[in-house]
Amino acid sequence: EVTKHYVTDLDIKGCLGCFGCWWSTPGKCVQRDDMDWVLEQILDTDIIVWSSPIYHDNIIHHLQRLRERTLPTALPEFILNKGETTHPGRYKKQRKNVVIATAGFPEPSAFDVVKRLFQNAVHIHLPASSILYAAEEVPMIQDFIVDVESAATKLVKGEEIEGDLKDRLSLVYPPEVKHEIIHRHNEMSKNQTPSG
Repeated sequence: EVTKHYVTDLDIKGCLGCFGCWWSTPGKCVQRDDMDWVLEQILDTDIIVWSSPIYHDNIIHHLQRLRERTLPTALPEFILNKGETTHPGRYKKQRKNVVIATAGFPEPSAFDVVKRLFQNAVHIHLPASSILYAAEEVPMIQDFIVDVESAATKLVKGEEIEGDLKDRLSLVYPPEVKHEIIHRHNEMSKNQTPSG
């Protein structure tokens, strides 16, 4: 069963940083909004797919608020995990996290923020996503789509995504394709008429 939510349609306030979810009402945010039922669904799921375009070097603020509000799923203590300080999870159930992100710039570095925010996720990154409009002209896009479908099948079967397939889920353009993307974007931009 798949449940899809558009985070832009949800009423989710930003985290207050009050830590009430740790000490006053452990595991439960002090705010009342759509996060009450969204968090219950997150806790009940096996696979969570987070998706966002990258705007101005960041995920959209709606997703950032939702992510902040998952703080009740963590315990307040500090632990070291692979040399990094983090919080242990409050719940034993492990969920697979998948992050799908698109960006306007053609470099993989456009996704650095997503990799930092969702460190233990399977990442699917499409830089210069406007290239999808010309997908039939760029064979590597067709290959990328096949790889994403293959990864999705593995995830649903509970299999791990490793090695070469995992690497191919973050598209990297060769220099000639990158230059063509930049050229097409600049040509399209020259033909835009300022509104107002």
